[in-house]
Amino acid sequence: MASRANMMPAPAKTTGMVKVTKGIYAHIGGNGTTDFGLILTNDKPVVIDNDIRVRKQFLAGMKKITKKDAGLLLNTHHNFDHTSDNGYYMGKGAVSFGVDLARQEMEREYASGNWVKQMAGRQPSVDHLIGKLDISPPTVTFEDQIDIRYGGRLFQMIYIDHCHTKGDTVVWMPEEGVLFTGDLTTYRTHPVNRLGNFNNWLPALDVLKKFPAKYIVPGHGPLPPKGSSIIADNKTYLSRLKSRTQAALKKHKTPAKAAAAVEMPEYAKWFRPGNVSGLALKMAKDLKSKR
Repeated sequence: MASRANMMPAPAKTTGMVKVTKGIYAHIGGNGTTDFGLILTNDKPVVIDNDIRVRKQFLAGMKKITKKDAGLLLNTHHNFDHTSDNGYYMGKGAVSFGVDLARQEMEREYASGNWVKQMAGRQPSVDHLIGKLDISPPTVTFEDQIDIRYGGRLFQMIYIDHCHTKGDTVVWMPEEGVLFTGDLTTYRTHPVNRLGNFNNWLPALDVLKKFPAKYIVPGHGPLPPKGSSIIADNKTYLSRLKSRTQAALKKHKTPAKAAAAVEMPEYAKWFRPGNVSGLALKMAKDLKSKR
């Protein structure tokens, strides 16, 4: 077991709309659920990611800040908990942007029936939406990077790599020093990796460290303080997971048996500790596939 001195701090319980810096907000999900962005501009506001299950809460926070509907919608990747309410904002006139790989993944998962079903059993519940919710992929797509000048602000959407999903993209606001990472980072929350590739994730974090970010908004977890070491903390977490999984593979050989032996006790206070077994299994499979 990890000693008390080595335990990672517990996350803050802050939820709802939180100010990042002037005119830029993050909607923080409770207990490590999804975070979104809201940016005021000289035109309409810009929304980054969305989830139909928390539409009511997000809009309630948004209406306290602005009476305008969103003008732009930016998707960091294709997962249900980041894109399932695209149709609502697009129906209100928002122009949606995302990397083409995210569009492809949304369409592939929808065709297979997995887009909603992969969220079954989670809270808030999606079970009543299975078979009833249509996808609304981004209408403006790109391959590597797109620069969007809108309402007096610059938004750079930059494709990073196949890490958490095939289409992992960040939204970088260079003039304000704000980086929205999508699920490439979490804050004091165990990540998830069912569709990604751990072999790319650690190098991707080195790429993120090169952004001169003053503020970082993660995909899940509380809002980190200005100048946080969140990227380094995520790299430490994944590095430890990798080394422990490698050691377990040498002893147990099969990914399933190796994953069962991996523990991350120093992170026991972080949100979603139950994710560790699934992360270790995916890490073991990715490590074996690299050989």
